[in-house]
Amino acid sequence: MGKTVLHMPSGPTGVVAKLHPTVLFNICDSFIRRNDQQDRVIGTLLGSISSDGSVEIRNSYAVPHNESLDQVMTYSPPSPHCVDELQ
Repeated sequence: MGKTVLHMPSGPTGVVAKLHPTVLFNICDSFIRRNDQQDRVIGTLLGSISSDGSVEIRNSYAVPHNESLDQVMTYSPPSPHCVDELQ
């Protein structure tokens, strides 16, 4: 019998991702088992990129960490002016 994977069709980026069920289980399990003080779970996804450009995520694991709200950094995309200066 073939593998069961969650196939996410390409969107605007044109990338296709195949996510194995174990990955979803690991993520949900890590989130449920987190400490009461933690707002999120940080982890690593393991997989490969095929020659056709599709991404296959086969496994994952949680990365233990401690953080407080003053340590969390949020991402802000660079302004167009910064990009022009870098070029």
